[in-house]
Amino acid sequence: MNISLYELFLVLIIGQCIFLIFAIQYIPKKHTGANRVIQYLLAIYSLFLFERAIGHQFERDFLRLYGNIINTFYLFIGPLVYTYIRRLLFYKNGHYRLAYYHYIPALLYIAYCFFHIYIYDSIKDLRSYFNTLLFYNDLIFFVFISAYLFKSNRLLNYYKKNEEQELSFNQTIIKYIKIMLICLFIYMFFWLLGIVERFIVKLPIDIRMIWDISCLIFGIQIYIVGFYNLKHPEIFKIRFPLKNQNESKKKSGLDEKEINEIRNLIDSFLKTEKGYRRPELSLSILANEISTTTNKLSWVLNNSYKKTFYELVNEYRVEDFLQRIKENKHKEYTVVSIAFDVGFNSKSTFYKAFKEITNFTPTEYIRKIENLQNIKEY
Repeated sequence: MNISLYELFLVLIIGQCIFLIFAIQYIPKKHTGANRVIQYLLAIYSLFLFERAIGHQFERDFLRLYGNIINTFYLFIGPLVYTYIRRLLFYKNGHYRLAYYHYIPALLYIAYCFFHIYIYDSIKDLRSYFNTLLFYNDLIFFVFISAYLFKSNRLLNYYKKNEEQELSFNQTIIKYIKIMLICLFIYMFFWLLGIVERFIVKLPIDIRMIWDISCLIFGIQIYIVGFYNLKHPEIFKIRFPLKNQNESKKKSGLDEKEINEIRNLIDSFLKTEKGYRRPELSLSILANEISTTTNKLSWVLNNSYKKTFYELVNEYRVEDFLQRIKENKHKEYTVVSIAFDVGFNSKSTFYKAFKEITNFTPTEYIRKIENLQNIKEY
């Protein structure tokens, strides 16, 4: 059995994939429900890479007869990606499952695979039959997976939109999910190119090259999954409220007395206790500290303060930072270390919040302050 360098490379990626399937089990602070889904996805990816690496070693009739069975797993990719993102980003969704009907296409397809095996010997024009079969296979898989990728992208956009309502910091997880979805969208783009090249019009890029690039995209995604899951295991989730919950929250307000009580507790926690200096501070943590519910706290922030949780907390942090700059603390410590002292948990979140609030970067602001001080001394 001869194996090319490219096929050997695919085998190495498969090895990495299998390693991750087992390594994810031992990640500290792991999100069991989400990690189980990514393990399923990694197993499917490794199966496709394995087929690409050594599939040509099998007889043609064997592949024609049984090869479609492996294709069934393509129909699980879309639902599993959506389930993974849902479990990963939203608390109380750790064991979220899509309804059974999302997997009906896979069940119907596997039933067809057995029917295909049953009628195979009676097929007279194999060439025409397989051309038709491959066309509809590729088209159905492309539409089905793409639909779930767009659905997953909407889910990510919802998370990005609502993250500031519940967290006082930005997370690497958004970048991770975004890259993961981009890889899959690129994969589907090459899938579409493959359909065009095989069944519609010849393209400058050969179908085998398209398949090779697609496998490399799977390989890249596997390494991305490994890097983020092993380096950034902790993820702060937000709520995923149901529509009827959203409607009830909009209808039910708070009376003036309760609003003032909650405001006083918020102000006391942030101003007196300097609670904003806690890097991991979130809406649920603050609600617990002041003995109220996240729904009531969120209502007060949105309707009384007219601010998101992210905006309110980071205004306190930036104000504390500015005060330390006026005290020339930046001459003793680095700008980033001061930012961490006032509660920011990452350089990127600090720079983003500082720019939004002051319209300056930290360097520009410090330069401005120093110029004013020089003018006064002069």
